[in-house]
Amino acid sequence: MNNAFGLLFTPMKIGSLELKNRFVVPAMDSHYTNEKHEFTSQALNYYGERAKGGFGLIFTEFLCVSEEGLAEKTQAGIYDDRFLPGLSALTTRIHENGGRIFAQLQHSGRVQGKGTSNQMAVGPSHLRDPRRLTPVRELSTEEVQVIILRFIEAAIRAKKAGFDGVEIHGAHGYLLAQFLSKAVNKRVDQYGGNVNDRARIVVEIIKGIKAACGDAFPVVVRTSGEEGDYGGNSIEDAVAQACLFEKAGADALHLSHGTAIHSYYSDAGYNLENTRKVKEALQIPVIAVGRINDPSLALSVIQSGTADFVALGRQSICDPHFPEKVKEGRLNEIFTCTGCMQRCLYSDSFEEGFGTSCMINPFSGKEGLWNIEKTSQAKKIGIVGAGPAGLQAAWILAKRGHNVHVYEKEATAGGQYRLAATPSMKQDLAKTIQTYLALGKKYGVQMHYQVNVDAALLEKEAFDHVILATGSLPLVPRIEGIDHENVTKANDILGMRKIFTGRQVLVLGAGLVGVETAEFLAEYGNQVTVVDMLDRAAPVAPARPRASLLAHIEKLGVKLILNSRVAKINSDGIDYLCDDQEKTLTGFDEIVLAFGSRANQELYDSLADKKNVSLIGDALKAADAKKAIFEATKLALSL
Repeated sequence: MNNAFGLLFTPMKIGSLELKNRFVVPAMDSHYTNEKHEFTSQALNYYGERAKGGFGLIFTEFLCVSEEGLAEKTQAGIYDDRFLPGLSALTTRIHENGGRIFAQLQHSGRVQGKGTSNQMAVGPSHLRDPRRLTPVRELSTEEVQVIILRFIEAAIRAKKAGFDGVEIHGAHGYLLAQFLSKAVNKRVDQYGGNVNDRARIVVEIIKGIKAACGDAFPVVVRTSGEEGDYGGNSIEDAVAQACLFEKAGADALHLSHGTAIHSYYSDAGYNLENTRKVKEALQIPVIAVGRINDPSLALSVIQSGTADFVALGRQSICDPHFPEKVKEGRLNEIFTCTGCMQRCLYSDSFEEGFGTSCMINPFSGKEGLWNIEKTSQAKKIGIVGAGPAGLQAAWILAKRGHNVHVYEKEATAGGQYRLAATPSMKQDLAKTIQTYLALGKKYGVQMHYQVNVDAALLEKEAFDHVILATGSLPLVPRIEGIDHENVTKANDILGMRKIFTGRQVLVLGAGLVGVETAEFLAEYGNQVTVVDMLDRAAPVAPARPRASLLAHIEKLGVKLILNSRVAKINSDGIDYLCDDQEKTLTGFDEIVLAFGSRANQELYDSLADKKNVSLIGDALKAADAKKAIFEATKLALSL
């Protein structure tokens, strides 16, 4: 064990149950469930890998306790005994792999999923969720007590299925959170009003589970430290309610946030100050969660007394073996969650199949399906380009036993992925390259920097197979005036080959690169305007990071002019067409091109023999890192 992190591996109890370490996988939708509301065999592989990777405690994704409370058409259920065989299979797999598992019990209330039930959505009051406006029927006092019974019955099923405990989901805007919230709960019976009465439903669920399952059966409550909505619960409300939960018999408190999943626009550990306030008020263990993606940060949470356990949400998707790597001191081999949300949140992706995965670690979600196996015929393989696609392919191939050489024209690895790490909130992207390099070194990849590869070099080295991961080149359209001296490519800005401050800057292109370049330039004190024929900025960016990006550039004063096509670049601006009208922008000192990228196939085109040559990533088709890394992984497993 790496003694520096020994505290993270000291056992601790939740109730009467002793856990082997302080690492927790919180509840997250795996999308490995079916329309019968059951876990699939891939769900067992997915959860089982995290137990195998060393997590001491795993919470299931939300299990619905009553059919009208379903959030999704494929949400897993625990509202009927027919689910017991599948749930038992899950607990068996976790226990076989050395872990412990709690069932998270949930009801959606007013945020019932569309098309999930013929029954009307219910809630503590008539208020509809402002994000969906679904009609809501207020529960009567007697119906609230039926809901309480449903949670208790679900806990009994969980115990029968072999779960080590349960977690009551009172966060993230679901039914129990709606009761807890002063913004949503407008009741005038004993389940609404003051803090005590708004917490009553959860208190009675805790007491009911303890009475039905025994005091030795652990019960955790997950609640939001702050709801994040105007008029919603504050941390003071959360602390008061947490004290009530403890008094009712809860064995631990799991403190989340109203918005459950945060992108790189939120700092790592953003929720820790709230966690500390709750911990100070309680005697029972507290679980911290909220972009905890670094071993030292995790250690600081425990060592400072901020919490007793650390829940690694997206980080456990990114690297299911995080605890094992920390314990063995393999810190540079950890895949670090960047908060990109590219694959973990938006699971219906370009790849075959469906389910949660990770941009930088496509093996996540492919447990039991993708395996790195030793090759029966070692080959000499040359890879051109040390961006994420090239490096990912390199270490996998080397681990399989191939003789791998990587050539990079620059003095360091990363390619355009390093440029993607330039914006101020995306620094964790650089860690991806560090990890790929560390794995490459471990398995014997030979790196060659500052080498411009040509056909002669490849012929001389006599590779059995060549992989071209040469990336892309900036797209420079034929527009009059594009060769003016004050015209710069976005890559040159992000690469700091050119930078300025206090200027009026016009960015041509409102894709993700253009908007992030505008953000970067505005942070350097420039007044920035972005023009594009697109009807919305950064349209293919994941929704949550995109919303944060647009809010940030608005705060920085960046102006967007959309639905506008550039016709001519002038020395101080452009002529453009908008609504079939010719218009002009003037008064700009600098003009930046961000029209997108095109595949760099110059080396490929120069090769006479292309039989054993593969193109991956942007070199095949300009897209994004998610696609590039996925393609690289598939190819490396097949050669």
